[in-house]
Amino acid sequence: MNRLKKAITWSAFPSLLLFVVFLLINGIITGGYSSYFFRSFLNTNTPAICVAIGVTATILVAGTDISLGSIVSLVNVVIVTLCGKGYSVGTAVGIALFCAVLCGMINGFLIGVMRVNPLLTTFATSTVFGGIALWILPYPGGYIDYILGDWYLGDMLGFIPTPLFLIFVLMIIWIVFLKLPQGIHLYALGKDVKKAYASGINVVALRFFVHTFAGLAAGIAGICISANTCAGSPTVGENMSMSSIAAAVIGGVSLNGGIGSAWGGIFGACFLSILISIVVSANISSVVQSFIQGLILLAGVVFSVIAADPDLKKKLRVIFRGGEKP
Repeated sequence: MNRLKKAITWSAFPSLLLFVVFLLINGIITGGYSSYFFRSFLNTNTPAICVAIGVTATILVAGTDISLGSIVSLVNVVIVTLCGKGYSVGTAVGIALFCAVLCGMINGFLIGVMRVNPLLTTFATSTVFGGIALWILPYPGGYIDYILGDWYLGDMLGFIPTPLFLIFVLMIIWIVFLKLPQGIHLYALGKDVKKAYASGINVVALRFFVHTFAGLAAGIAGICISANTCAGSPTVGENMSMSSIAAAVIGGVSLNGGIGSAWGGIFGACFLSILISIVVSANISSVVQSFIQGLILLAGVVFSVIAADPDLKKKLRVIFRGGEKP
C-alpha cells in the first residue's frame, strides 16, 4: 500500500498517466499498435526526449535554458557541412557534439560565474547559436552519409535500439551525478538560492555543470535528428526549446526549481509526442490542429501542476466547496 501511495504521489506520475491514457486513445483511433509503431515513435521522438532531460536539469536549479533548440540546429548544420566537405561521419559527429558541449559551457559560465539571469542569458545565446547555424547553412539541404542513419536505426549491443541507448547514456550520467553529494546540493539550490549560498554550496559549479549537461543533451538530440533525416536545416530545432519546457512542467518539474525529476521530463515529452500523433491520426483540419493541441497541452499542464502541488489541491478544495478564501 505504501509503495502504491508513493508511486501515485511521485511528481512524474501525472505525466506518465497522461502518456498512457493518450497512448491508448491513439491505439483506438489507429486500430492498434505494432512493434514498427513503437520503433518509429522512438526514432522520431528521441530528440525531444533528450532536450527535455537537458532543460529539466536547468529548471531544477531554479533556472532554465531556451537556447537548446538553437544548439540542436547548430549540431545538425555542422554535421551536414563537415560531411559535405569530405570529413568522415564519425569526425563530423564528434566535432558537432563538442560544439554543443561548448555552447552549454558558455551558458554555464555566463549564468554560474557571471551570475547573469538564466532566461536573459539563454535568450541571447539562442539568438547567437541560431545565427551561427544560419551563417553556416543559410538554406535547408546538404547530405549525410546513410551510414549514420543505419547506425541510428540499428541496435547497440545487438538488442538495445540505438535511440533508447542514447537516452540511457544521458540518464546514467544524470543518475550518477544525483548519487553524489552534489545531487542533494542541486535540489537544495533549486529550493532556495540564498540558503544554498549561505550553506557553502558551490552554486557556480552546479550551474556550470547543469548547463554543460544540457548542452550535451541538445548535442545528442541534434545527432539523432541528423541521423533520422540525413539532411540539414538551420531551423530544425526552432520549436524544441519551449516544447521541452512544457514537457518538463507536464512532468511535474516546478519552474521555481527544486521539485521534479528527469523522468518527468521524459514522460512529458512522450505525452506531447503522442498528442501530436493523435491530432494527425484523427484527420483534423490543419487549421484547427494547433488550436486543439494547445487546448489539450494547457489542460495537461494544469492537471500536472495541480496533481504535483498538495498545497494547491487544498486551496482548490476550499474554493470549490465554497469555503473561506485561502
